[in-house]
Amino acid sequence: MQKWPQRRSPKNQSKEEFLATKQITMLEHPANSPGIAPSDFFLFLKIKEILKGRHFDDFDDIGSNTTAALKAIPQNHFQNCFEG
Repeated sequence: MQKWPQRRSPKNQSKEEFLATKQITMLEHPANSPGIAPSDFFLFLKIKEILKGRHFDDFDDIGSNTTAALKAIPQNHFQNCFEG
């Protein structure tokens, strides 16, 4: 009986081995990234709420609507996002 070499599928490989076979470099992600501030989470959520369900014609339209959404957020809401 001839034995065929067992081919390893991505399911059987570790994530690192699979990415290495594809020559993909894996970057470490810090647990608490100093680049992401509470205000970022606040802003993304607020902008998402304001722009939800809308469709835009082009990138300029997206930019102008996003700017308008930011300006619509009251200043005291920005201050409150830092208070825990």
